[in-house]
Amino acid sequence: MFERILLPLDGSTTAEAIIPQVRRVLRRRDSEVVLLRAVHPVFPETAEFCTDVCPTYEEAASYLRGREEQLAREGLRVRSVLRVGFPAETILSVADEERVSLVAMSTHGLTGFPRWVFGSVTEKVLRACPAPLLVTRSFSSAGAGDAAPVPPEELPIRTLLVPIDGGDVSLGVIPHVLELARLFRSRVVLLYVVELGSGTVHPPERIAEQVRGVTERFRAQDIPIEFSTRKGDPAAEILEACARSQADFIAMTTHGRTGISRWVFGSVTEKLLRSATVPMLVVRAPRPLRSL
Repeated sequence: MFERILLPLDGSTTAEAIIPQVRRVLRRRDSEVVLLRAVHPVFPETAEFCTDVCPTYEEAASYLRGREEQLAREGLRVRSVLRVGFPAETILSVADEERVSLVAMSTHGLTGFPRWVFGSVTEKVLRACPAPLLVTRSFSSAGAGDAAPVPPEELPIRTLLVPIDGGDVSLGVIPHVLELARLFRSRVVLLYVVELGSGTVHPPERIAEQVRGVTERFRAQDIPIEFSTRKGDPAAEILEACARSQADFIAMTTHGRTGISRWVFGSVTEKLLRSATVPMLVVRAPRPLRSL
């Protein structure tokens, strides 16, 4: 399921914080990693000529070669792609062209001011990425607008927290969670949050049936799984459940679409992206077909 992984880099050590997490998946799977660097065009209308005039192009090419050689020496299958363009648009374009099965990136996404640019890039990718998105924070909040860098090391994946909203769409992440849990022998915590005042509450029997079906799939693979229910603000309850269960990882489906038709769960995902201190795997739900 993680056959080809796209790894966007911006030349910084903070963006490279994702590499140890991807390296673990690659060690356990015969996967290929595609390194991507997007070089900003000097002028948008002359982007196609930027390879000749952009002073950072050769520097970016040299940087990519270095990272490619480093990973290749570790025995990983790796190649690199260098493009002229703006980061979010370039990531989405290459993800589609390469038909990647996972996009993995690190976000600087601090809340408040100053807002790191790469954090906003992650949110743009989140809203439209055709492939599952693995995100880690390269900085942890230290309070009062300060931040401490996250050490570039492999983070544990012992407990996976999987929020669901009662709809079948929210189960889109389950196959990916199954694979991760098998790879790392993880425990899974399934969480259903009843959003107070939302007007959408699924019947208890429907939730019970959904949970029973998911539980059977995991237990058939000898993967420990438990279920809990919370009431309140979805993002706040997910974060609290993450701390309470000592989860190392959050995996969820997002309905995230831009514009007036934006689903609430999409905004929940973005809140978590800004606040969660553990890695997140986000699978974007397919858009429903329009009625004729």
